[in-house]
Amino acid sequence: MIFGITSFVLIVILGLRLTFGRFLGRLPEDKRKISTENFKAYVKWIAGWKLSFLKLERWDRCLDRLVAWGRKNFPGWTAWVFYVLVLCYVYLAFSGLFFAWFVPRGLYGFPLLLHVAAGALFAISLTIILFLKARVYLPEKLESRAAAQEKGGFWCPLLGKNLPRIYLEAVAFWVFVAAGFFLAASTLGSMLPYFNYPAQIFFFNLHRWSALASVLSAILALDVMIVD
Repeated sequence: MIFGITSFVLIVILGLRLTFGRFLGRLPEDKRKISTENFKAYVKWIAGWKLSFLKLERWDRCLDRLVAWGRKNFPGWTAWVFYVLVLCYVYLAFSGLFFAWFVPRGLYGFPLLLHVAAGALFAISLTIILFLKARVYLPEKLESRAAAQEKGGFWCPLLGKNLPRIYLEAVAFWVFVAAGFFLAASTLGSMLPYFNYPAQIFFFNLHRWSALASVLSAILALDVMIVD
């Protein structure tokens, strides 16, 4: 109950924050501020944007964008690793959140078996992605890229200035990787016969909250890395 409410609220808050930031980024710089007028305009803008997803061609464009981004950033066979990661993660996130929100019993049966299988593929894909991309988000690599992104960064209404996207990309990447590690570790821990019941409960809760951290970082990554 607590996890379901908390996860839903945090996902909605992050979604609103990211979309409101994008809305402000479309305005002239002198009008980029938190105000009632901007909030009303944002509500109209987001309503029209959400309605566009009722059309199939909108989903086609989103899929084409994702495929093109994967080919650009993961050359050759590594693009397929990225696609496997995305497909597995979509099922993992959807099945986990759906059962957490709407099924009191939680995840069970055939969806659980698919969840475990997809989790194994996800762990393998994430490990490969980590080896391919970790060096891009090392601290010594961020400064030069941040200087180039200063003007076209992520608008922060509280600070009233652009933040280099690369910093948010790095946060999203490393949180996603760390959450993936805890997800894999908690899954293995719950399967091994060496832990007592309190330890199993600990692994269960660790898995759920790590999954929430993973979903939040994935949403952030989608916004700052893939979406224009």
